Amino acid sequence: MVNNGGTSMQPIIDIKAALFQNSLHGFSHSSLEESKSMSFLDRFDTKFVLKTENALDFLENIKSDYSLLNIDGSVIQSYRTVYFDTPDLFCFNLHHNKRANRFKFRTRQYMSNGKIFNEIKQKLNSGKTVKFRQRRDKINESTPDIPILQDIADFDNGFSLLVQKNGYNVGNLAPSLFVFFNRITLLNKHFPERMTLDFGLKYSYDNEEFVLNNTSIVELKRERSPEKTVSQEFFRKIHKNPGGFSKYAIGVALTHDEAKKNRFLPRIRSLSYERGVA
Repeated sequence: MVNNGGTSMQPIIDIKAALFQNSLHGFSHSSLEESKSMSFLDRFDTKFVLKTENALDFLENIKSDYSLLNIDGSVIQSYRTVYFDTPDLFCFNLHHNKRANRFKFRTRQYMSNGKIFNEIKQKLNSGKTVKFRQRRDKINESTPDIPILQDIADFDNGFSLLVQKNGYNVGNLAPSLFVFFNRITLLNKHFPERMTLDFGLKYSYDNEEFVLNNTSIVELKRERSPEKTVSQEFFRKIHKNPGGFSKYAIGVALTHDEAKKNRFLPRIRSLSYERGVA
């Protein structure tokens, strides 16, 4: 357990990380500049939840069709995130109540380079995901009055301005969940598609901590609706259908006793192989 979990979460290179590191041999590499051309802040998302052994097999099957994002010699990136919500969990409840138009607020730190972004992520009725971002680890020349963010657990003036500018009026926001995970990013060699594989997911809030050691989340990100790809052929082969997995919604359901969670119980029960979760 950790106290309010968030600020002490640090990358941990463990056996699972070593397994993934070894599975990445044989991939060609792409640069950060190449990756930026497929950032897709306005996109369609498709998610698949895999056990670790299936995720390793998945990587082995797509090596000739995807390149691996390499940032300063590192092919596994670590992220530390704080989500913000109202005291009555307004953003979480939008998701729980199946609102097609929903959103969430977070501050994310990229552990490899220290960059920090405030982000608003919105799911539209069309199924598309839209993201608004604001860099906070340096002074923005267009908004020099916004100071550099020192503590990512602070919902500061800069984030308030970003929220107001984009028309979100939800009331007071405070930290509601702390999250850490590792990410592998892959780029399709044949058409614009960005894919991420997240593992080592850790949740923390108010002296509650959950670690998903054996779960990986694969997410396909495209500007257009899904096309047939090598990755999807693999999922069909192992009879794995797309399935929703919101890091925020699952994390709140696990760490907030007061939260409504009926909708997310089937997903949590499907993680029964993770000791102490389901």
